[in-house]
Amino acid sequence: MKIGKRLWVFHPECEMAIANGSPYYMPPARIVRMGEELAFLPAYLAEKGDGVLVKELPDDEFMASVYRKLDLSICCVRETELGTEGGWVPKPWGWSPKMCHWCSLRGMGEEWRPEQKEWYSRKVARDGLAQLLEWNSELNPMMLPELCYSIDDVEQKMKDGDYLAKAPWSSSGKGILTLKKTLAVKEKEWLSGILKSQGYLMLERKWNKLRDFAMEFRKTAETVEFIGWSLFTTGGHGEYRGNYLGRQSVMEERLAEEVGWSRLEWMKRQLPVMLAALLPAYEGYLGVDMMVYADESGKYALHPCVEINLRYNMGIVALCLSRRYLGESTEGEFSIHYYAGAGEARKEQHRLQQACPVVYKNNRIVSGYLNLTPVTEATHFVASVRCY
Repeated sequence: MKIGKRLWVFHPECEMAIANGSPYYMPPARIVRMGEELAFLPAYLAEKGDGVLVKELPDDEFMASVYRKLDLSICCVRETELGTEGGWVPKPWGWSPKMCHWCSLRGMGEEWRPEQKEWYSRKVARDGLAQLLEWNSELNPMMLPELCYSIDDVEQKMKDGDYLAKAPWSSSGKGILTLKKTLAVKEKEWLSGILKSQGYLMLERKWNKLRDFAMEFRKTAETVEFIGWSLFTTGGHGEYRGNYLGRQSVMEERLAEEVGWSRLEWMKRQLPVMLAALLPAYEGYLGVDMMVYADESGKYALHPCVEINLRYNMGIVALCLSRRYLGESTEGEFSIHYYAGAGEARKEQHRLQQACPVVYKNNRIVSGYLNLTPVTEATHFVASVRCY
């Protein structure tokens, strides 16, 4: 073990663990499986000599077709090899009471501080949006979420149209329920559960969304650095599906066609200022989810702060893949797929390998399909790229 090298840990339950608050939190079995099967994913963020925590070492097929072809130079580390004396600098997907405790037990970090919890609340994103609304009168003030402390509160604040109720602490794309003016019994039960466990909820209008996108940042004690745009897709329930891979200039041109160059430049100037004031003590990577939506007249409109994710995210993975592992003019999609049945992921992997064989040039992907995480007969979650 090399003292001082970074150890990357993928744990998708970050916000769920924060909401729970216990250092011994156990996420649902499906999330545990996701974390185990996608554990290799941070390797594409890592630098030479870093380690990635895995449950099982990748098989020979993966090492030959992915690890060596992309000239990766990280080591895979199992938990039993860590001991309790440190030697690694932890680089978790995100921080939580559980992750802080896990690191502390292994001599790699400090315990969670209670004041950190509020940083991760959706209320922080609301406060950031309120600041942006003050700075830009072109933005629609009706996009600001309402804070609700009871079901009566929810019903009184809903007007015409559809709404989204959101748990203050939940994973991106999770903890969200679409509501209409008349609440059904099951909807009231869901709302009551959030109110009981978290104290309040967020209520916001549901807009006619045309595009999901994000700005990715790296924050230090002194600066907030914009590191790139992220174009991503979500499913009908807001769940993450995939990210565009390619040049930043292409993404920026697409966004400019919809919201204009002046708005993009305004966001580049003002988002760092807003984040520095909003989160003075936070240091690390973060993403601000945004959207392009159609207003009542059908014109493109901008929502500049839907959520703030204080952790690594799939958009940052896509940025690193594009810059480090794709050919200069290559485009494609990075995606996460879930396969319910045993053997389905392996079968689909073989089909795509035959239909779209991967082509490399100078240890970079030029075209084709490639699974970025190991796939076996037992695999259910797969991270992959498909390029052209």
